[in-house]
Amino acid sequence: MFSNAGKKNKFFDVHPEFFSCISGMSDENIEMEKSTQIAEECRVSGNKLYSQRNFFDALVKYNEILCYAPDASEGIGLAYANRSAVYFEMKLYEKCLKNIELAKVNGYPEKNFHILDKRTQKCHELKAEQQQMLENPFDFIKLSYKANPRLPFVVNCLELRQNDAFGRYVVTTQDLNVGDILAIEEPHFKIIKSDSRYDSCPEMNKFQRCSVCLKDNLMDLIPCPYCISTMFCSEECRDYAMKSYHNYECAIIEILLKTGIMQMAMRVFFQALNMFNGSVEDLQHFLSNYINSSTSVYDFDVSKADEDTAAKYYLLSAFCLARSDKSSMSESPEIIFRLNSQLLDIWNKHSDFIEFFIARAIQLYDCNFHGICGWSIQKSFTREPQMIGVGCYTFASLINHSCAPNINRCYVYDKVVIMVDKPIKKGEQIFDCYRSTFLIQPKAERQITLYEQYSFHCQCEACSKNYPQFNSLKSMDKKTLKWAKKSKNEISKLDLNEAKEKFQEYCKAIHLHFEAHGYPSSELVLLQECLQECTSVILKPKLLIP
Repeated sequence: MFSNAGKKNKFFDVHPEFFSCISGMSDENIEMEKSTQIAEECRVSGNKLYSQRNFFDALVKYNEILCYAPDASEGIGLAYANRSAVYFEMKLYEKCLKNIELAKVNGYPEKNFHILDKRTQKCHELKAEQQQMLENPFDFIKLSYKANPRLPFVVNCLELRQNDAFGRYVVTTQDLNVGDILAIEEPHFKIIKSDSRYDSCPEMNKFQRCSVCLKDNLMDLIPCPYCISTMFCSEECRDYAMKSYHNYECAIIEILLKTGIMQMAMRVFFQALNMFNGSVEDLQHFLSNYINSSTSVYDFDVSKADEDTAAKYYLLSAFCLARSDKSSMSESPEIIFRLNSQLLDIWNKHSDFIEFFIARAIQLYDCNFHGICGWSIQKSFTREPQMIGVGCYTFASLINHSCAPNINRCYVYDKVVIMVDKPIKKGEQIFDCYRSTFLIQPKAERQITLYEQYSFHCQCEACSKNYPQFNSLKSMDKKTLKWAKKSKNEISKLDLNEAKEKFQEYCKAIHLHFEAHGYPSSELVLLQECLQECTSVILKPKLLIP
């Protein structure tokens, strides 16, 4: 999973057919409104699935009801009551109790309260017999060294430097060991992905995940009171969304979900606009002083900034990642702004600046956004790795590319974790991989791909030394190779504690082999894969469904 997670792939394009199909339409015939009829159809389907003990699909249908049913209607209360029944059958008694309370305060018929009261009593009786302990991934995922006092999510031994050859780049001021965690960064702009055109981003994501923190919360979500495609894991996330961006996008969310890359660009604009209380003039003035500078997140003291100030720092840091004002935007965003009277007024007054902003945001997306790989619940209530969103990480985006990287990226919820996967000496640069490594794609193809998307000719060690692909790698130690192959086949059977022990073994083995034989070799690459898969076992969320 983790060897390919979060590469800077261009997941979505702006689709010309979308612009042509909505051209000329008004917001009246585009807005998707709440619908009692659709909610009732979903309830019938959900109840049938529940009777068949197809709990996964039943929960999805009940969440659809919550999205489609008018706010404060009986349908909302019935959906929470239905969902409580599913959680009861799954022996998730805390979630059952929570949904019973939500049902009672959201329109569930009082004449039927006795049904919920009986379920409540059973929950309390059965809950007392359960003892479930959730593993906190951040008990394992911690910075390996003292944090940067200005950027507390990055270790202090990493420095940002700049020269003509590499532009801005990150180096270490001390030796780094395999398994060291160098950064745990939250995305400052992100969207949940729910586009059915792409297998890796199922449409049902919008009914399975919080649109703010991207957590699935075992599908125990609450809806936006106004639109039909946005859910939250808590009132806190809902309130944050409303004050941060959703107040603008709510009325046109169904359209934005179909625009691909434009959805992310619009989200960044809406968040930026809310940072300045809706004043485009203040936003424009703020950016004008920095937009063509080399400002980065290293220029700010985030630790001493309040939430609003920190958000502005991250906005500046993100926009200064882009290399120029040129972008791949082939269509004006005007057609989207014309879908809503509030947005149309903003467009009519500030179209030139908005076009500049959106163009820069699209370029930022093309080169500096990362796919967020998470663990999605499957119908069998197992978890599988899946692309769940796209986000902007202003520190991680400063790390340059190599086809033979020395770090690996994995994800805990929406946070990116930067982990060392081969020894790095003091003064050496930290390297990520933007696309495919030398192991799976030949040099000529890598060079073309990187130049087309990022406009540089790669001169990393894998390219300059023309490293062979995995099947052509030589072995330097047959005994280690045999052990690495055996270990790789056994990783999926490890429990949590065994995985943590093996993690340390793989870190030590990689270090020793690297020092003795150099890089690359077939056994060293296999050990790196073992380390990544072992990390996956440790970080995979446990469902804890009895």
